Amino acid sequence: MAVTLAVAVSVGCGRDVPPPENQPDTLLRRELGLTDQDEVHRVTLAGGASEVLDPAETMLPPGAWVEFVTADGRIHEVSFEADSLGAEALAFMQRTDQMSSPPLVNLGQRFVVSFRDAPEGRYPFRVEGNGGPARGVVVVKPNR
Repeated sequence: MAVTLAVAVSVGCGRDVPPPENQPDTLLRRELGLTDQDEVHRVTLAGGASEVLDPAETMLPPGAWVEFVTADGRIHEVSFEADSLGAEALAFMQRTDQMSSPPLVNLGQRFVVSFRDAPEGRYPFRVEGNGGPARGVVVVKPNR
């Protein structure tokens, strides 16, 4: 299984342990050094007549991660929308070189994005591939 990494190694810093469905899997632990304190939210990408995102909106606390995972063998590319990001969010995404993924072409391939030190706010993104595009958003806000 291929993993496309868009960030440097980072570990949690004193946060509570996230629920099991938001804990990093073995590959992310090994490749990024993630621990039980790191929170990972998954967005699956599938295609057809148009791209399908599950979920289309992801809420997460500052410092969490999002992994975009392909659920089929179609081409998918994730791009955060520069013209829809606030100035601080845009600066963060550009500084961390996480504005877009390479083409994800294999079943299970991932694009992993760190929101460590990210400003709160909305991070709209677009997914393009074989079918029509789809839009989603990551929302970074304080712990629930």
